Amino acid sequence: MSQPFHHGLPGQIAFHPGMPDARSFPFGAWSRLLARRTNFAGASLFGTYNVTGHPALREALAAYLRTARGVRCDADQIVITTGAQAAFDLLARLLIDPGDEVWMEEPGYLGAQSALVAAGAKLVSLPVGLDGWQLERPPTSARLIYVTPACQYPLGVTMRMEQRLRLLEIAEQSKAWVIEDDFDGEYRFQGRPIPAMQGTDHSGRVIYVGTFAKILFPALRLGFMVLPSALYRRIPHALSITGQFAPLLLQAALADFITEGLMSRHLKRMRRIYAARLQGFHELCASQLSNRLTLLNGDAGIQIVGLLQDGFDDRLVTQAAQDLGLNLLPLSKHYRHGSPRHGLVLGYAACDKPETQLGIEHLSRALDISLRLRKNERHDPA
Repeated sequence: MSQPFHHGLPGQIAFHPGMPDARSFPFGAWSRLLARRTNFAGASLFGTYNVTGHPALREALAAYLRTARGVRCDADQIVITTGAQAAFDLLARLLIDPGDEVWMEEPGYLGAQSALVAAGAKLVSLPVGLDGWQLERPPTSARLIYVTPACQYPLGVTMRMEQRLRLLEIAEQSKAWVIEDDFDGEYRFQGRPIPAMQGTDHSGRVIYVGTFAKILFPALRLGFMVLPSALYRRIPHALSITGQFAPLLLQAALADFITEGLMSRHLKRMRRIYAARLQGFHELCASQLSNRLTLLNGDAGIQIVGLLQDGFDDRLVTQAAQDLGLNLLPLSKHYRHGSPRHGLVLGYAACDKPETQLGIEHLSRALDISLRLRKNERHDPA
C-alpha cells in the first residue's frame, strides 16, 4: 500500500530523517511498566478521561522540561497529543483563519507546512541559512510564526540569543503567536542542550511543541504542547471534537518511565551512540562522496544535510536511492518560494556502522544513476 513518501517504508532505515535507533530502546523495561499499569489500572485508564493528558504524565513532563529544556511551565499548561503533527493540526485549526499569514521557516519542516496550509494559511517565507534566521523584514500582519530554534529542520543550525530576542520582540509587536517546535532539541553532542526559547518569553506568546518520537520511538505516537494560559481553556473542547487525545494506558506507562529515571538514562546512552555514529557518517561520506556531496557542519540532531555539487537534481537522486532500498528526502522539497538549494536530508542515527557503510555505497550508486538520468532528460528530443 502506498503512503506519503516522507514517512518511509519498513526496512529502509538508511537514511530516513528523524528516525531514532528503536533497536536500542529498553523494550524489556517498557513492557514491565506497561504490564504493571495494565494489571493495576482499574477503570481509570480504559476510558476517554483526562483528554488533555494523564495527570501523572503531565506532572512528570513538567518537571523534566523545567530541568532539561529550561521551559517555564507547570502541569496545567501541558497538553498531551498523539504526536507533534497532531499538535500542529490542532493549533492551526484554533489559531488561524483561511487567508491568515504565517511566517514559516524556509527551508522548513514539511509536516508543519502541510498542517498550516490545510487550515488555509498563507505561508510567508522566513529565510534560514547557515548564519541563522533572516528577521529583518517581518510580515506586518502575521498571525502565527513557526520556528525550530534549538536545531533548525532541516539545516541543523541553532538560533542565536540575539535572534531569539528579536523574534520574541516581533511577535509581541505584531501580537502573533509563536510555535516553537523543539525539533531534536535533546540531541546536542557538544556541551549542554540549548534551552528552549519559551523560557525567555515574558509575554506569553510562545507555544512549545515536542514529541517522544525521537527520544523513544515514532510508533508510540505521543507528543505534547506547553500552552500559554490564555490558550489552555480552549483546548479540551477542541480535543473532544477532533478525537486527538492520546491513550491513557501509554501515558501512564510513560509517566513511570520518566519518574523512575529510565528516560534520562536512555537519552544519555543514545547521545553517546549518536555522537559516534555522526562522526563515522562524516568520515565515510568524506572518503566516498566528497566530490559530489558536502555535509553541513552540525553538532545537533539525528539527521544532517548534504549539499549536492552542481549538476545534480536532488529529486532524481532521491528516486534512484529509493529504487536501491534507501529512504531519504530531497532538500529542495522543503522550499516553497524562490529557487531551492539541492541537497539531501540524511538520517544517520538508526544505522550501525555496517548499515551506514552499505547505505553510503548505495547512495554513491544512486548519485551516478541520477546523473545519467539527468543527461538523458536534457537530450530527450521531446
